[in-house]
Amino acid sequence: MNRKLISILLCAIFGMGIVSCQQKPETNSSPDGFSKNWQVFSSDGLQVNGAAISSSTYKVENGYEIEIPATIMAALVRNDVYKDVFFGDNLKKISDEPFQIPWWYRKTFEIGKDKNGSFYNLSFEGLNYKANVWLNGSLIASADTIEGCFRMFNLDVTQYLQSGTNTLAVEVIPPKKGDLTIGFVDWNPWPPDNNMGLWRPVKLIKTGAVAVSKVFVKPWLNTETLTEATLTISAQLVNNSDKAVSGQVEANIEGIVVKQEYSLEPGQGKEIRFKPEGYPELNLKDPKVWWPNNLGEPNLYSMEISAKLGNRVSDQKSVRFGIREVADYVNEKGHRGFIINGKKILIKGAGWVDDLFLDDSDQKVEDQVRYVKHMNLNTIRLEGFWGNNQKIYDSADELGLLIMIGWSCQWEWEGYCGRPEDKYMAIKTPVEISQHARAYMDQVEWLRNHPSVFLWVYGSDKLLVPELETKLNEMLTENDGTRPILNSCGSAVSEITGKSGVKMNGPYSYVTPNYWYVDKRNGGAFGFNTETGPGIQPSPIESIKRMIPKEHLWPVDSMWMYHLGRNEFGNYKHWMNPFNERYGEVDNVETFAYKAQMANYEAMRPMFEAFEVNRPDATGVIQWMLNSAWPGMLWQLYDWYLMPNGAFYAAKNACRPLNIVYNYGDKNIYLSNDYLEAIDNLTADIRVFSPSGTELFTKTTAVEIGENQAKKIVEMPEIKNLPATYFLDLRLKNSENEPVAINFYWLSAKEDVLDYKNSTWFVTPNSSYADLTGINTLPEIEINVDHVFESKGDTLWVDVSLENPGGQLAFFVELAIKDKESGMTILPVFWDDNYVSLLPGEKRKISGYVFKKDMGTEEPVLSCKGWNTKHE
Repeated sequence: MNRKLISILLCAIFGMGIVSCQQKPETNSSPDGFSKNWQVFSSDGLQVNGAAISSSTYKVENGYEIEIPATIMAALVRNDVYKDVFFGDNLKKISDEPFQIPWWYRKTFEIGKDKNGSFYNLSFEGLNYKANVWLNGSLIASADTIEGCFRMFNLDVTQYLQSGTNTLAVEVIPPKKGDLTIGFVDWNPWPPDNNMGLWRPVKLIKTGAVAVSKVFVKPWLNTETLTEATLTISAQLVNNSDKAVSGQVEANIEGIVVKQEYSLEPGQGKEIRFKPEGYPELNLKDPKVWWPNNLGEPNLYSMEISAKLGNRVSDQKSVRFGIREVADYVNEKGHRGFIINGKKILIKGAGWVDDLFLDDSDQKVEDQVRYVKHMNLNTIRLEGFWGNNQKIYDSADELGLLIMIGWSCQWEWEGYCGRPEDKYMAIKTPVEISQHARAYMDQVEWLRNHPSVFLWVYGSDKLLVPELETKLNEMLTENDGTRPILNSCGSAVSEITGKSGVKMNGPYSYVTPNYWYVDKRNGGAFGFNTETGPGIQPSPIESIKRMIPKEHLWPVDSMWMYHLGRNEFGNYKHWMNPFNERYGEVDNVETFAYKAQMANYEAMRPMFEAFEVNRPDATGVIQWMLNSAWPGMLWQLYDWYLMPNGAFYAAKNACRPLNIVYNYGDKNIYLSNDYLEAIDNLTADIRVFSPSGTELFTKTTAVEIGENQAKKIVEMPEIKNLPATYFLDLRLKNSENEPVAINFYWLSAKEDVLDYKNSTWFVTPNSSYADLTGINTLPEIEINVDHVFESKGDTLWVDVSLENPGGQLAFFVELAIKDKESGMTILPVFWDDNYVSLLPGEKRKISGYVFKKDMGTEEPVLSCKGWNTKHE
């Protein structure tokens, strides 16, 4: 296919934004400045090679100006070549043919006249999949060595640069079937370009003769007292010159300064270490400790390390790190758990995925990590080395969130990686073992200073071949040694390291709330379930209308299916029937979307609560997933637009560090406490209501709880003549009679009955379902709503006062902060609580905020609507 035909094809599908551009040379050769003013263009029809393309006189035709990182699809979407790609099935209409051939990235930049005495390193932090790299007419690295989506490459380009204008051209070769590349497994449609391109930064780094790299601060913390810590600092020094040099390395940690002399022969590289045995300053008293979310402050330290030649700084690096100690343990039932700073911690997390085109902005990443903290989660699981830069790791450091990271099951199943499958990941040959071990170490060296990264994971569903596992174990011991290693996220047994001690036994599709408490064989609340969840989470109506064309909004059809996953997860088969059985069928999309939020909430809350309640047998759970790579309705606590769904607020309330919980298994009331201290002088209020608002049961009792535990506090009696649908209101109050936790459940006298005979690896269906259709006949009532907006720094807050003056329940009230002009919800949004229910006569105050940068020019408006309320 020639270039002209490709252009015609692209225009025919979506409209074209091709430009002919000649770049302005860039004078900033710093790592940050090198990201701008690139061009990207297809190799189709080109009659010249890299020598010509990397000459300053070459004129690019039909190119696109971009800022990197950017995959090819990201570049084309930014340039409006493809429009509204995520609406309807537009993505399906994009041909993958233009991406079966190489594409070029080209950049011109300036080097000053003071080039002599300086040395330059060209760093590629992530490209997919192979590349030939040309600079000023010379091939400086070829595709036989520049290969692998998780490799990082550093090229000494000093001899190829010239004072004045320079031209870099990178020919990126796409992955082919059988290549172990970035992938999305069965989570969503795949990108047409298979994420080919420069998907992480390219940096041009200028130094003097001696360069500093691979800086690592290795902390140790006395977990008995938390009052003592030591730091070991290491860095790699390289003499780029042809002369022997000597000088001094200086590290400065917020006023703690250590120095060491060095000598290097021409071209020599050497690791230099500052050990606390020889540098007493690195023995810290009363250190600022880094803690995970809700357990303390995530304190961070900053360090600058420089290599000096005489009085001149040859090179300098800055790093942040945290002082914390991570360990793992295996309980008496063989389940693996984790210890942070000497304290056992229940892992409560969700699985992250990058944007489908790997094009998340830094702001969007930061917003999402804020969401994780806001939901009271403490962990993010990365199946794959996600992040088009280090923003997700920086944000997790700052907000006290743990990250577990490793390879994806994309590389374990033939349908995704294109290789025959067995019990191991598809890295088998000695050459590949060496290549991928180096790639894994590239990621380790890139991330090891982040206190948020608490666990290195090897396989996802499977194990590594023993040779690769052994090699990585040795390399991690040498290059890190501050974190545990997990051989697989599945229930695997390695001949090298034994049992994984974790499980990956589903479910991945909808299960009824009691599943998490009563299941003792699969994914129920015991051990560490590394990926699981109740399946589909439809978005609120506003998001549905942004992704589904009007003519497909109702009934649910194949267009909706396209916005799910693949294979078993590409339909509503295991979701819709339970929804209809339990909540009753609906006849319009607005009612469906609202009731879907009830179903989302009711399905998500018991999963997290069951793992809380079942400690110490339960050691952790990862909701599959946290977010979506594109606008979808599968496995998400919020959608691609950052719209929270009912499951978001269910997770937020279920994961409260101090909570009062209904156990769907034994039908009793429990208290859970994540805090590292005992809490007393608490009061628990338990009340049961009929749909008409009649109180059927009430009990108030004084309670207390020890640190980091859960316990039963009330054994519920049998309540006679319960209606088919009824409501349970749980409130935990402190010594000031202030509520610290409110949990409102809609329940049924008819039980959900699991059908284990028809259970599969991804779902356990039911033989009969609870009856929650009583919500459909709740009396319509009025509630009073007042609110006040207040500006606070870069945020706008709203304080909402709700009052239910009547004798009926106000059920499932949704709050939103909306743009006055467009009527759209301002996102991201951070509510204390949402989808709340009010008892007869109850008053409740709820606050939320948005960032001013996300607002329009006018003050927004508050929207308030309930399932059975007249007010909006």
